Amino acid sequence: TSFALSVFQQALNRGIAAVKEDAVEMLASYGLAYSLMKFFTGPMSDFKNVGLVFVNSKRDRTKAVLCMVVAGAVAAVFHTLIAYSDLGYYIINKLHHVDESVGSKTRRAFLYLAAFPFMDAMAWTHAGILLKHKYSFLVGCASISDVIAQVVFVAILLHSHLECREPLLIPILSLYMGALVRCTTLCLGYYRNIHDVIPDRSGPEMGGEATIRKMLSFWWPLALILATQRISRPIVNLFVSRDLGGSSAATEVRKAVLSIT
Repeated sequence: TSFALSVFQQALNRGIAAVKEDAVEMLASYGLAYSLMKFFTGPMSDFKNVGLVFVNSKRDRTKAVLCMVVAGAVAAVFHTLIAYSDLGYYIINKLHHVDESVGSKTRRAFLYLAAFPFMDAMAWTHAGILLKHKYSFLVGCASISDVIAQVVFVAILLHSHLECREPLLIPILSLYMGALVRCTTLCLGYYRNIHDVIPDRSGPEMGGEATIRKMLSFWWPLALILATQRISRPIVNLFVSRDLGGSSAATEVRKAVLSIT
């Protein structure tokens, strides 16, 4: 599963590289937006540990989902701010030394990706619950289905009018379709195998009900560690843009190469 999730990015890059015009610019824009988005979604994956440890009842699951709804909403707000505010212009255009065209495409791609952290969070929460009840095969199948769906939709969208009208939507829509397949598979797996088995509330024999405060206290150190690891890619992007010098076209090429490698 981990290998497949690492490979799927190449299918998305292939979708952009197939664009007849401005392929390098598109790769640079999408790569920059995607790396920033992964910084926000990275901590969400650690919420599977909350589902694994704390969710013993339907009420616990509701609290975990509520936490992820709030986290996804906060991430969406940051995406919107970076897309539309002067802060986003400073981060994308000024810090990374990209031209107006790449900068506007990057911020537009980042806006399109605003809902992805929420979908990713829902998937990881239910993945943790399924792992708790030893349904690891189902979790693996959901991740593989995610990858397959993305590859299939890249192939489909390459034959649509999006290649001419809005090429950035080819990898982004494929990313969303893969996440939708994964989230749907995990949620259906939960309702089919676990929902009717677990109690409505956690009794004393299960350690009592988990509070939202306990969940967040357990989650934030893990999320901080992963966020610290994920910040390396935006920092690399920043160094590629600023410290190597050269024209804006050369910067675009380096970012495109970085996106692929």
